[in-house]
Amino acid sequence: MRIAIVGAAALLAAGCLGGLKEPVAQPFMYRIDAPRLRPAGALPIDLKVDVSHAAPGLEGSGIATRLPGQRLEYVAGARWAEVLPQLLEAALVEGLQDSGRLRSVQSDYGRFRATHTLVVDVRRFEMDYTAGVLPVAQVSLAVTLGRTGDRRILAAYTVSASEPAAENRQTAAVAALNAAFARAVAEMADKAFDALAAETQQ
Repeated sequence: MRIAIVGAAALLAAGCLGGLKEPVAQPFMYRIDAPRLRPAGALPIDLKVDVSHAAPGLEGSGIATRLPGQRLEYVAGARWAEVLPQLLEAALVEGLQDSGRLRSVQSDYGRFRATHTLVVDVRRFEMDYTAGVLPVAQVSLAVTLGRTGDRRILAAYTVSASEPAAENRQTAAVAALNAAFARAVAEMADKAFDALAAETQQ
């Protein structure tokens, strides 16, 4: 049986009808780990990371599940610690900073001038139940890398990864999404670093 799913509105309604003296169960909150990227020599690049757009249904803090019939619902009693685009942006910035591959990395809200911008659109970030009982984490990111000054695009591509959940539980679902995200970001970063390195050698 798949992870229990209910609408957020139904949870709120249940809390209101229960009366002020009855405690309302708080949802478990989850984060996405910063991906660990291969270290290498630093490029003279100041990068801004912008994850401001997600596909419909993925913009909020609900942990999305895809069901047969193109239905999109959310895991009951659980949510991301932040709306998904901001959650992934924070993880990407941390992972790129820790890699040491760039001179500096900042979020879209950074206060310093960036030489390049990495724009990431979230196409898929969900647990897919359409293939069987155990869900499969599906992550797909559309990436555009360009110079900030003249807005010249250096590379545009899509990266995707999937990871089956070990069991039908919240923690297993989040672990699978973490693993799929890490693999997708590793591919994304390698292509971005190659494009930036090629430009610096021109």
